[in-house]
Amino acid sequence: MFSQTLTAVLIPASSLLLLASLAQAQPRERSGAEVVKAQCVKCHATGLHGAPKIDDRAAWIPRMKYGVDATVRSAINGHGAMPARGGMASLTDNELRAAILYMFYPAGAELKTSAAAPAAAHDPNHKRIGGIELYLGIAPAASAAASQPRPSGPGYYYVNLTLRETASGAYIKDAQVEARAANAVSGGDSASYGNFFRMQGREPYVITVHVRRPGAAQPIEARFDFKP
Repeated sequence: MFSQTLTAVLIPASSLLLLASLAQAQPRERSGAEVVKAQCVKCHATGLHGAPKIDDRAAWIPRMKYGVDATVRSAINGHGAMPARGGMASLTDNELRAAILYMFYPAGAELKTSAAAPAAAHDPNHKRIGGIELYLGIAPAASAAASQPRPSGPGYYYVNLTLRETASGAYIKDAQVEARAANAVSGGDSASYGNFFRMQGREPYVITVHVRRPGAAQPIEARFDFKP
């Protein structure tokens, strides 16, 4: 059984004044745009060393298919030619996350600048429902890393869903998956489930996903917004 104990600590008034002054002295966290303009543009503006370019979502989506948290962890540790924390040791995890979200979609990140920090860190392609982590990836058909035949014509996207256990982080390989956007798709026994959808025009789409695990009484449902 899990138990939690709360302990009250009495702090002298003089110490509270000191803590308050120290808190005021702490530098504010930089926005994603500030971090990108100060450091990230050196590689991500031109694609130097294979870095995904700013606002090139087709290049970013494969790198974010396991969610923003996984991408942030990769940036913290360094990846390929990129050093740890992008070469800025002073970057906080939140600042790094904000920079990644900005480079993925600058216009959307700017709209969230005035929101609270937790809201700005929200990943619209990651849902946590019923003990399952759902990671949605969307890429233009021409650039998708998919084994099935690619459809021809404009407006086709490859929609990929990866499932993991919230508690253990293990991949879920035995689920039955159905998704709706323009066409229906079902998944088999693999670490991810995906197929092509045709989504044209300027209007946003809602991708509805149903996931049923063996022995579950009801499937879980998740909805993701996507604007072509």
